[in-house]
Amino acid sequence: MSLPRLFHSRAWWRQPSATMVLALAASVVIYPFADETRALRPLAQVLDVAVVLMVVRLIRAQAEMWRSGWVIALPTVTLQLAHLLWPHAGIELPMLVAQVVFHGYAAIALLAYVLGDDVITLDELFAIAGIYVLLGLLWASAYAIVIHYDANAIFINPSNNPDGTTGFGDLVYYSLTTLTSTGYGEITPVSPAARALAMLQQIVGVLFVAILISRLTNLYRAPKA
Repeated sequence: MSLPRLFHSRAWWRQPSATMVLALAASVVIYPFADETRALRPLAQVLDVAVVLMVVRLIRAQAEMWRSGWVIALPTVTLQLAHLLWPHAGIELPMLVAQVVFHGYAAIALLAYVLGDDVITLDELFAIAGIYVLLGLLWASAYAIVIHYDANAIFINPSNNPDGTTGFGDLVYYSLTTLTSTGYGEITPVSPAARALAMLQQIVGVLFVAILISRLTNLYRAPKA
């Protein structure tokens, strides 16, 4: 089935992964504004919690991954809600670590879902998009952990950062520009840890696209006579 026919065959908004992608897209759009507007920070946090629950729902068909997913998701959701209610309670670091672990687990679980059969479905196409954004958020949290220990690990051009602070929205932006190999250049890794993370992200971004192209090529190649 061709991609246009695939999209017309089933309503895209009914796909579970489509809801997840919309929530991820909304959070990516909100993050840059949340650094400047305190009222938007709770909304960004709530979207984070929603995405975690959506991912667990998506992998429910894989019994073992579903059970282990809840084991990882519950601490993540608990820490996110606690940080939302008590932002100055000193739980940001464990929350970031939990987010890295869960986003990594979610990306692997969704990739297993996409590669688990020989038929590409509309929901799997949305899952692929979700994996890509989850990888961006994973690395944003990892960069935030590095900055927690070294505030100067990532340099932002002063003309783009007049207040001299590095918010999570800045890290999401930097992470996605690195993952997509866009590299505008106004944000650069300085410390060895930040550079190591950036290099790993570049490799993962390229490999993900290569695996995706290989997968789609294999599915749509002409059948043998």
